[in-house]
Parts: sequence; C-alpha cells; structure tokens
Amino acid sequence: MRRYYFFLWISVLFFQDVNAQSGLVARMGRDVEHFAQTGVALLRAPFHFDRDDWRYTAASAGITALLFTADRYMREQFQSLDRHAYDKAFFIDDYYGNYYTLALGAGIYGYGLLGGNGKIRRTGLLAMEAFLFSGATTGILKILIGRRRPFAGDSQLFFKPPAFTDDLYQSLPSGHTTVSFAVSTVLAQAVDNGLWKTFWYGGALWVASARMYHNKHWFSDVLLGAAIGYAVGRFVVSQDHRQRLASSRLMPYWAYDSAGIQWKVSF
Repeated sequence: MRRYYFFLWISVLFFQDVNAQSGLVARMGRDVEHFAQTGVALLRAPFHFDRDDWRYTAASAGITALLFTADRYMREQFQSLDRHAYDKAFFIDDYYGNYYTLALGAGIYGYGLLGGNGKIRRTGLLAMEAFLFSGATTGILKILIGRRRPFAGDSQLFFKPPAFTDDLYQSLPSGHTTVSFAVSTVLAQAVDNGLWKTFWYGGALWVASARMYHNKHWFSDVLLGAAIGYAVGRFVVSQDHRQRLASSRLMPYWAYDSAGIQWKVSF
C-alpha cells in the first residue's frame, strides 16, 4: 500500500511538472506570435499614417537636416570637455544602447515567464521587440544614408552610400541612441510614476550625450536616433494594447451567490 501511494505521489509531481512546462511553452508560443504580428504591423504602418504621423516624420527629418548646421559646433563643445574629468561620467554607452540592453529585456521577460507574472513578462517582450525593430530600422537607414562618422573626417556633409560593411559611413542615425530610447520608452510606460519615467528617459539622453562625447556621432545623428527610438517604442506599446483588446472577450460567470459578465484579457 505504501508503494502504491509512493508511485501515486511521483505521478502527481510528474504531471504537475508536465503541465507547468506545457504552460510555459504555450505562453512562449503566444509571445512569438505577438512578436511576428508586431513586426508585420510595423512594416505596414507607413501605409496607414495619419496626419499626426506625417507631421512627426516631417518634423523629425526637418529638424535633423536643420541641425546639420550645428553639428560641428556641438562636436567642438563635447570634444573640448576635460577627458580626465568626464571619461567616467560618459561610460553609459558601454552598457546601455547595445546588446546588453537586449539582455535586459530578455532578463525581464524570463523573470516574468518563470515567475508566472504576465505583466512583467509582457514588459520584457515589448522591450525586446522595441530593441530589435528599432535597431533594424536604424540599421537600414545607416546603410542607405552612408554618412561619415565625426572621428573619420571634419565635414558633417560627407556621405558615401550605400554603406553595407564600412562602419565609418554608418553614422546617421545613431544606433545606440535609437535602441536606448526605444527600450526606455517601453519601460517608462510600464509604470505610471514620474521618477520612474525620468530615470529611463534620462538614461537614454545620457547615452545620446555619451555618443557625442566619444565622437562617434554628430548631434543630428542622435536627434534622429532619439526620434526613431521613441516612435518605435510608442508603436510597440500601442500595438500591444490593440492586440490585447482584439483578444479580449466578454464571458459569463456564475457562483453559488452571484452571476454576471466578466471581461477577460490574456497576458
């Protein structure tokens, strides 16, 4: 009899583990689908721009072009800073705005997935989407524009497109700035708190400043990168809201002392 209960106990544990693993796989499958749907929606987005979208795009392009006139001045200001005093202050782009940022999103996602917290899992997923989609957008523009980096020459108006492999001509827009603003936008939207938002947007601005301090980008590079990153981050968050609303549904519920209708949303 004891042997029977022992095997019964082992069987229960086994099936609980199997059910837990199948639940993880199902959630990961839905997240892969979410990623694909967001990517497709982003590709289609320019064909469905409204007036505000076109205004934002035109303003970003126009201000970027206007700032070409200030690029050399801003480079002189940043390069005149005391290296001994500021080197330690501008270390941020070694850790934020690169693949460590993708690892941050993956860590948040993994924590939420394994901990069964849907909101945290979704935040990590959106952070990874923002990183990858904004990075891809910037990467394509870098190749097509082919702008020379400030450390490679004095003129801010030297272009050599298409720059498929030569990093010296992939200055515009700034990739670090783009992905840091994209991910910061997602994380800032995750919590309705002013200090929290200031922290993340401040970090993205810090990255932009560091790229100019290290003479990797012109002022206009980081401005366009920030505009793209912010736009992609907002799009990812908005698209997530639309997908969740599309998957939500009204369902009846009843109990021994009550009955009604509930609104069910999947995380």
